[in-house]
Amino acid sequence: MSAPHHGLRVRTKVTALENPILNGGSAIGRNMLLHIRNRSGGPVMSHTPKASAEEILETFPELRDIGDEELRASVVEIWREVLEESGWEAVSQVPKHPYKVPATVTLVDHTRSVTQMAVAVAEVAERVQGIAFDRDLLIAAANLHDVSKLLEFEPSQSGGRASRFGHLVQHGFFGAHKMWEKGLPLEMVHNVIVHTTTSRYLPQTWEAVIVHYVDYLDSDALNLVHGVPLNIKK
Repeated sequence: MSAPHHGLRVRTKVTALENPILNGGSAIGRNMLLHIRNRSGGPVMSHTPKASAEEILETFPELRDIGDEELRASVVEIWREVLEESGWEAVSQVPKHPYKVPATVTLVDHTRSVTQMAVAVAEVAERVQGIAFDRDLLIAAANLHDVSKLLEFEPSQSGGRASRFGHLVQHGFFGAHKMWEKGLPLEMVHNVIVHTTTSRYLPQTWEAVIVHYVDYLDSDALNLVHGVPLNIKK
């Protein structure tokens, strides 16, 4: 992992023994994973994968800017694994939010926009205000912030609808779980958890603040274009 740029902040890599879901400490976690992994009648990726690592990198070329090869590979594998656990055949099929904007507005485009805007904001703040940032962490978290939508939405004749999983599990939780499962830095897991206003926690790192705001910036740009209520609150 690249070294942190903020004074006392420590990027903690979580091991399986520290993870209550992985070490059997959470019955809810175990049951959730069993439910997800048994929906297709077998273990994850027991057949020809829906997407190769190279296809994920082609879909999200911003990931090539992650300098840490291990981190980049973990992010790619999370997309591949969650796609396998979903009802979608390709990441490109997943809508951003079928109940707010047309299903033709894709999760891929939203994810790429958020990632590029996040880096742009961080670079301006660093250049003008002198605020340093962790580029690898920012790109990875921005890219994964909505990966759980592959399970929160499912295919339908209209292009997508909320799944039972999406109705029962808070947005962002499963993406954070997958990152935790891979042993990714705690700050990165935090970033995905707090990017949404459905979280009771507020961003506590600069990278998390950036992803939170640019996610809603891109979302409200699309809401404005498509004539739906904005997320902005007075």
